[in-house]
Amino acid sequence: MPIRIMQRNARDVSPRLHQVVAEQIQELIVAGVWAGGSRLPAERVLCDRLGVSRTVIRESLKHLSARGIVKEIPRKGTFVSGSLSEPLKDLLDLCVSRQGASGRVNLHEVRSLLEVEIAGLAAERATLEEILELERINAVLAEMNLDPGPWSEERLRSYNGLEFQFHVNLARCTKNELFVVLLSALFGAFNKSWSNIHCQPEARKHGVELHRGILSAIRSGDPRRARRATRDNLKAFLKASKETKEKHGLE
Repeated sequence: MPIRIMQRNARDVSPRLHQVVAEQIQELIVAGVWAGGSRLPAERVLCDRLGVSRTVIRESLKHLSARGIVKEIPRKGTFVSGSLSEPLKDLLDLCVSRQGASGRVNLHEVRSLLEVEIAGLAAERATLEEILELERINAVLAEMNLDPGPWSEERLRSYNGLEFQFHVNLARCTKNELFVVLLSALFGAFNKSWSNIHCQPEARKHGVELHRGILSAIRSGDPRRARRATRDNLKAFLKASKETKEKHGLE
């Protein structure tokens, strides 16, 4: 059955039809009808489902492609972007670069507010299974640090991936998927900083210890202590980032 397009009063400043349809397709993607990386149905199928012409569908997909929600691959079709946080990450990168020297500081402030609240909510809502998984990830990070290095780029990427997984899993403990999307975008923008910091064995080890403090508070169900431990972790990250820049003359 075709989805009915909502009619508006003629006096309203209405979006064009392809914009309305683009929003409907986006809502279906967010709802999980089409998962990240999957191929959208053929134009004909979308026409039948949404009750519009192929011209409208094509314009709608172009609109979504410009947002980074879908990707059009010649001779293969249109695919849902692998991560809905990717367009937001690109936007954050652009905003940070435009702000010059203060951009990274501003980004860190946003991260601080977000992660501190995530830790507090995780202490209230995390299940035992989720806590055990976080502890497992942190144990793997600790085990990797038994090798002081120097590390290859591949090993460093693997470590960064686990670090990212730890924080994203922590966000999932809140049971609020928006935290996961926002944090994923933020960490995408911080990726270079992480690589610079994780080249240093002492910084990596200190990070693992700080993770243990956060996990201890979450396991105890203590939101206040979880927030405090997260602030300590963020302060250490900012300090390590500044020291790395000064040592290597980075911008």
